[in-house]
This record gives sequence, C-alpha cells and structure tokens, in this order.
Amino acid sequence: MAGFPARDLRVIGFLLALLSLPVHADPLFVRVYGRTYKIDPRYPSDEQKGPTPQEAMKALPSDLAKGPGFRPSHEQVLAEVEERLWIAQNRLDHALGKETASTERRNAGPDPKAVNQELTESLATGAIPSRSPELQKIFDQRRALNLLARELRRSMDLPVRTPEAGFSRPKLSPEIEAGYRALNFNPLEAYYGFRRVKAAFRSGDIDLLAQVAHYPLTVTGKAKRTIRTREQLRTAKDAAMDPRIRDIVAKSTFETVFVRDKGMMIGEGEVWITHDQTGFGLGAINLQ
Repeated sequence: MAGFPARDLRVIGFLLALLSLPVHADPLFVRVYGRTYKIDPRYPSDEQKGPTPQEAMKALPSDLAKGPGFRPSHEQVLAEVEERLWIAQNRLDHALGKETASTERRNAGPDPKAVNQELTESLATGAIPSRSPELQKIFDQRRALNLLARELRRSMDLPVRTPEAGFSRPKLSPEIEAGYRALNFNPLEAYYGFRRVKAAFRSGDIDLLAQVAHYPLTVTGKAKRTIRTREQLRTAKDAAMDPRIRDIVAKSTFETVFVRDKGMMIGEGEVWITHDQTGFGLGAINLQ
C-alpha cells in the first residue's frame, strides 16, 4: 500500500496536535476563608481522574468560605487549607488501612498494596459509595482540598505538590530561627511539629492526636496520668480533647509560642510540644 504524501502527513500531524490540546473550560472561583481564588478547571497530570474538578470541589467543607472576621493574608488562607488537608489525608489513610485489612480478612490473603490501590482507584471514580459511603466522603473531601491547596500554592509561586511534611515551608524571621538554633532545635522541624499537633487538636480525632503524641505522655488534671500507648490515650479522650485546651491550641501561633530546652509551650503551659529522636510531638497536657 502506498504511503501518505508528505503534505498529507503534515496535515494529519497538525490535526492530531489540535486534538491533543486541552479542551477550553472556564475557570472556577472558590471562596476560601473570606477570599476568592481562581481554580484551574483541569485535573493535574498526577491526580487520579474522576469527576470533573467542578464536581470534585463540591466536596469542600461547607464552612471553608466563612471569613475569620479579619482580612487574612494569602499565607493564612493556605495554612487554613493545608491544616484541613492534613486532617483529611490522615483520616483517609486510617480509613483505607481499616478497609484494606477488612478486605484481606474476607478474601484470605491478597496483596495489601494491591487491595489499597484497587480501593483508591474505585474511590477516585466514585465506584463504591454504596459499600462504604463514609470512606467515599473522606476521599472526596481530601481530593477537593488537595486540588484547592495546589492552586493556592501555584498562585503564591510555591511548589505545587503537597510537601512531604504536609505543610508548605514558612517564612520565619531571623530572630525566631536564631532562638530555636540556640537550643539546638531545627526551626523548620519545630514548625512542622507545631502544625501537626495543632491540626490534630483541631480535628477532635483522638486517633490523629495519638499519632502525633510522644510516649509516655503526661495528662495532668486533678491527678497526674502517664499515658504510655495510643490505646491508653484513646481511653483518655475526654481529658485529652478538653474543649478549653483545644481552644487554646487553636488560637496559638508558631511565632508566639514560648520555647526552651524542654520544647514549645502553648498558652500558659496547658500544652507542651517536646522533642525526642523522632522529632517534635505532643508531650504534655495540663488541664489545671
């Protein structure tokens, strides 16, 4: 069979190139923490395909648009979204782990990684809402927050992908950095530890708090308790997640915490974030 003339090949190549261009779509506008942001309506290349971004964004927390009573900076908006994303991602990881273990028990020994991958792909397409609606809801919210966080970072000329630490690198003043280095602390590690503990308290999820705690953890109220395991911390949930303590942590900022050789003090000593060989984590809760 005769080949195509060179001119026809050029025409075919041009048509294929046109077909490969992304279809035009109007940008999305999302209100976050009282400010409005433009969102790219196309999925990033490394995100699992599913519903359109327009549909995916409907899973954002309903209260996310509410303003805080002041005009937040872009950095504060990003911090708000990343905090919620950290919570959603860790809840998803926990839920996937439980679902994977349950599937393994039912099917006698499939590869856990393969089960996890299959579950994730099904969640991305919305294929299993009837079987596990709560897991689907967690996945959808994590995806929406991730898409939003990426666009916020892009608008601020930051690396788009979620950082390994879970939070974007902060701009710390030389004075703050010097204060931590004088105590032989890495200021960035301290910052990330502070953000994780703050997010865990905010979540109200004792499993997330147990994840960021150092053991033994002391909880002091009318009596002093020494918490040695995650299970013991779950049992002490009411004390650990005391509303007053959570409010104090929520209002704290990294720039204003007191730091000494023991670690970081939040409030008047209600919470201590301590340092060990694993990094910074929740070390003490004082209810009095």
